[in-house]
Amino acid sequence: MKRVLYLCNYMTESIQKLRNNKASFSQAANNKVTGITKALLYNDCEVLILSSGLVNNKTGRFYPEVSEKIDLAQVIYAGMRDIPVLGSFSAAVHMYRLICRLHAEKKIDNIIFYNYKPEVALPALWAKKRLGIPITVEYEDGYSSIADIKGLKKLIFTKTEKIVSKKIDSAILVSAQLQPLFSVPTVVVRGVVNEDFYQECRNYKKRKNEKFTILYSGDLGKTRGVGVLYDALGSFKEDCRVVITGKGKLGANDPRIDFRGFVSYQEVKDLMKQADVLLQCQRTKDSFAQTSFPSKLFEYIATGNVIVSSAMDDVKRFAGDAIIYYENDDSKNLAESLEKAYLLYKKENNNEKIERLCKENLPCNVGKYIVEIL
Repeated sequence: MKRVLYLCNYMTESIQKLRNNKASFSQAANNKVTGITKALLYNDCEVLILSSGLVNNKTGRFYPEVSEKIDLAQVIYAGMRDIPVLGSFSAAVHMYRLICRLHAEKKIDNIIFYNYKPEVALPALWAKKRLGIPITVEYEDGYSSIADIKGLKKLIFTKTEKIVSKKIDSAILVSAQLQPLFSVPTVVVRGVVNEDFYQECRNYKKRKNEKFTILYSGDLGKTRGVGVLYDALGSFKEDCRVVITGKGKLGANDPRIDFRGFVSYQEVKDLMKQADVLLQCQRTKDSFAQTSFPSKLFEYIATGNVIVSSAMDDVKRFAGDAIIYYENDDSKNLAESLEKAYLLYKKENNNEKIERLCKENLPCNVGKYIVEIL
């Protein structure tokens, strides 16, 4: 049995409250961590999650180490001081000390670290150099391609990636498009279907919506492409309800839009189950699309509902003809795709291709590929 240490920024709701974390929490990252952890557990690995517990409230406060047991594994949160930039490095130092302690108690066979963020990548590097533990990057997003990351933060992330990437032993990649960039053994894990949510959806008794209901759930910034949806509604004339959730300001005033703003994760899941069509709009022309994958699709496919997505190359490679695409970030093409989805909605067809795709990406079927590269 391999003993794997998973370095990440995972955080439960209880620790969010304890550390008053408002700025650095990511539900998508949490979902990926729990998905891969469960996949490894299915394949005879012992997994311990080591979280930086990072917050960015600029209070100067020191948060001590704390641990908690979740359903899947033990989680240890490193101590850190809440200071801009220095907070990441204080967490990194504490993380490394924890690795040394845990390795002394019982040998660690492999370290997986989530992205090239300094608070997780640097302690992994130090453990490789000082303790000889093989390290595996879980490459989730290309930070050099994210427009919102600028200045000193971008410099630190880019420099960290440049230094640590030379020492990795293997890589878990979010997109097949990244594989040519790596000379070490790799496996593509775009995401993992949450089997509890999958079962919840299969047991859900969906009621008939009064109107054809489209759901967009995600960030309202330019990169995620919600602006394409706004423009598409000018061409899509069906009587419908367009539910939009997420952080940011609404950029349209179409009376069919039901804007909910940022809502709880449970409410988002309830909306996904009840919607008729689920929409993913990440822009294909944005450089970020070449180094990422829309993880929301793994929640979408779990529902079994019709999905419309931008025609990202790796999404098409992943889903094939199980979902409906629109090309070139074109709003008129999106309106046409919504018309196709509307026709499917009226036929009330079960999507067997979505069901097959979903089952292929359950944790029990994903972990065997990860273990092969550790």
